[in-house]
Amino acid sequence: MNPQNSLSLIFDLAIRKEEAANQFYAALAQRVKNRAVQEIFIELAKEELNHKTLLTSLQAAPLIQTKFARVPDYHIAESEAQPVVTPDMPLRDAVALAMKNEQQAAQLYHVMAQATTETDVRELFENLMNMELGHKNRLETLFVDIGYPEVF
Repeated sequence: MNPQNSLSLIFDLAIRKEEAANQFYAALAQRVKNRAVQEIFIELAKEELNHKTLLTSLQAAPLIQTKFARVPDYHIAESEAQPVVTPDMPLRDAVALAMKNEQQAAQLYHVMAQATTETDVRELFENLMNMELGHKNRLETLFVDIGYPEVF
């Protein structure tokens, strides 16, 4: 397969993942009763649509690659159990669920980057992984603020 076709397929996969994430968060926003949790899910759904828009524009002009900086990974998501979705889901669990989803997305791109021998394809997967790790980092920071408030 030529590298341009590989890149197009990767963009198609990434775009579908962002669409699925948008639908997932939008559906969760409809299910939960807690307004703060709804707002988190609504915001995440909008962000996933923004990511789709970004990926669509990069697919149209793959030479204009946006580079995502590698951010620290605190591995908080890895230490948390997968929360159960309920209508009364607390904010802490909602954020934990979102950070687990970002962790899984980053892991997928990491595995795909390791599996390819094409430099351009590997760099694209690594860039997508860094994008997801950036989301994970932001959610982990929020999770710590919510799940472990300082007590004075």
